[in-house]
Amino acid sequence: MPVYQVKDILEHIRAYHRSLSQQLDELSVHETDERLRLLTKHIARHEVNFNRALARYEHGTAQGVLNTWLRFVPEESVDSALKGIQLSDDMSAEEILASVLAFDQSLIELYHELTDETPLPRIQELFNNLLEMERNNERQFSLTVLGLSDD
Repeated sequence: MPVYQVKDILEHIRAYHRSLSQQLDELSVHETDERLRLLTKHIARHEVNFNRALARYEHGTAQGVLNTWLRFVPEESVDSALKGIQLSDDMSAEEILASVLAFDQSLIELYHELTDETPLPRIQELFNNLLEMERNNERQFSLTVLGLSDD
């Protein structure tokens, strides 16, 4: 079982968000449907902002917490979710959102597992806070799509 420091896990998660944002940016450049273009740009911008918030959160976290080694890191589910996101020009808004929400759900499950498997209260608090950030992120995506579908 691999071991990682908390800071490495957070950087890995930030890399996932960067990758998703880049995919969405690339998709929005070629999109001719205005609604889809707005959706992909909005979600890409949201991913960038979420990544920045995560970096600020990480910066404000004690070095002792960040340098803690963890043995339980179930990254396979997140890796497979990210690899499963193959956004393309022929996808509908609903399909794009479903892919993004599936990715977010994988992160939520990761945070749950890390919170449950970590015996240290400070680490549990960190991943619990990230869990809440991700849940808020998911709610905002849903509201965005609802707003775009109100034609």
